[in-house]
Amino acid sequence: MSEILKNVIDPETLSSIVDLGFVKQVEEGENRIRVVLSPPTFWCPPTFLYMILEDLREKLKSKYEIIDIEVIDHHDSEKLTKCINKGLKFDECYKDETMKDLYDDLKKRFYQRFERGMSPKNRSDKLVRLSLGITGEMCKLLAEERMKREGS
Repeated sequence: MSEILKNVIDPETLSSIVDLGFVKQVEEGENRIRVVLSPPTFWCPPTFLYMILEDLREKLKSKYEIIDIEVIDHHDSEKLTKCINKGLKFDECYKDETMKDLYDDLKKRFYQRFERGMSPKNRSDKLVRLSLGITGEMCKLLAEERMKREGS
């Protein structure tokens, strides 16, 4: 089980959600699992958090029939929890706040860049990488500080 969780990567930090302390609780039963996640900040961007949730759900499907994922300590916890457990796509969950293909394009570009080792090709890619690097480092520092306070 822990290997599945360790293989879920936060797109902002490129670190495992386990290493970042996002995983707060895991309950396993026969063909079922419940995972409680807490992002490092209350305002963690829903786009990246949803990428994590989709990746987690997809990876858990290889071992479990019944999957329950709960997001806590986030400004949109209830909505994210409801949507991911219904199997909704990001644009279905945030239909009034996003344009259909933008999330899928962002996700696709992230995974392509991740697979290539984050090597930017042009100025635009370099700016995206710089932005993700700064935001990611901040999230990573916040996660580390939070784990220290919680005694993890």
